[in-house]
Amino acid sequence: MRNGKLYSEAAASASGKMVESALFAFNSNVDLVLKTDEKQALALADKLNLSTLEECVKKGEGKEESVSTGKMALLMKERYDEMRIGGQAGNMANLAADMGIRSYIHSSVVCKNLTKHLRPAVMVSSPFCFQTADAIMSEGEVPVHFVVDFGKDRYIAVNDIYNTHMLINRNFKRCMEKEIKLVERAVISGFHLLDIPEPKGRIEEVKVLLKRWKNSNSKLKVHLELADFKRNDVLKSVLEILAPSCDSIGFNEVEIKQIMESLETKWRGEADAMQEILAICPSAVLHNKKYAVVGGEDANGAEERLALGHLLAAFRAKNGRGPKPEELKEIKAQPIETDESKKFGKGFCFVPALSLGEDASSLGLGDSFSVGYFCSR
Repeated sequence: MRNGKLYSEAAASASGKMVESALFAFNSNVDLVLKTDEKQALALADKLNLSTLEECVKKGEGKEESVSTGKMALLMKERYDEMRIGGQAGNMANLAADMGIRSYIHSSVVCKNLTKHLRPAVMVSSPFCFQTADAIMSEGEVPVHFVVDFGKDRYIAVNDIYNTHMLINRNFKRCMEKEIKLVERAVISGFHLLDIPEPKGRIEEVKVLLKRWKNSNSKLKVHLELADFKRNDVLKSVLEILAPSCDSIGFNEVEIKQIMESLETKWRGEADAMQEILAICPSAVLHNKKYAVVGGEDANGAEERLALGHLLAAFRAKNGRGPKPEELKEIKAQPIETDESKKFGKGFCFVPALSLGEDASSLGLGDSFSVGYFCSR
């Protein structure tokens, strides 16, 4: 009963407790999405010799991997059901706009082939200022990822120099120097894709940006959202260089174990791992299909924000899109019954997720959760 009331209050608050403005950087691309089942996904894996896709389907787990140019060309010859914005920053910027937030996005490439997939009001950088996405008329090639949504989770194939090199748009850097005073929240992500010989230089570049932004806007809060890292040295650098400059850090059940491996710390469970992470960053948020828990400075009174994150993820799973704030009241899913809160104890705020059912999509759920949690007051 208590959780049911909490979710009702979170749905009601979505119209009045979201921040006015938020920035999302650095990874955005166009997704080609194939919606299929496990049997057909395995057939595709066999046809194109995609061992990682086969492994994902058999384990019921998601994965993102870089593939060769030739492999990507073969994938793009396959049918797909949807072309849409992708990347953590792309997904979050659109959802934030749906929720009535003035939404800024970083994109390495700004052209209509990408911006046509953004909500019209999303703000993108031009040579001299930020413009709305619907005002961009320039031509250009965009980074494309191929997504196989096989029901239980998804596989993402990447062949994308813009995001794997994390090329930061010069126009964005210049225009955001002036605009940052108007921004309340910034979510930075995409570092899991970074694949260059010396990644520390790029990570240091982002740290310098954060320092400038915070010097210009002392009220700005910055959230670092992780993902499935392919390179431990990149994750290690992100934790050492960036995490201490952020106000909070978010991750799922796979990523928290990667963090412990990177810190060379023995795995003793989620609660101990959270304590280790809180020594790096003021707040830490673990979110998965069963629950979300936050520790540190943001833990006090975080129940409604965590519940709102679960609501946005549930709506996305059921409808394949972001909601208008008033639509959240229509969600009928029930909170999952779990006793896992006991292992976290004092100093943590724990909220069970919503039961999604077998027909739910897996695309963008973590991104949806992050918008609900971090972009609400």
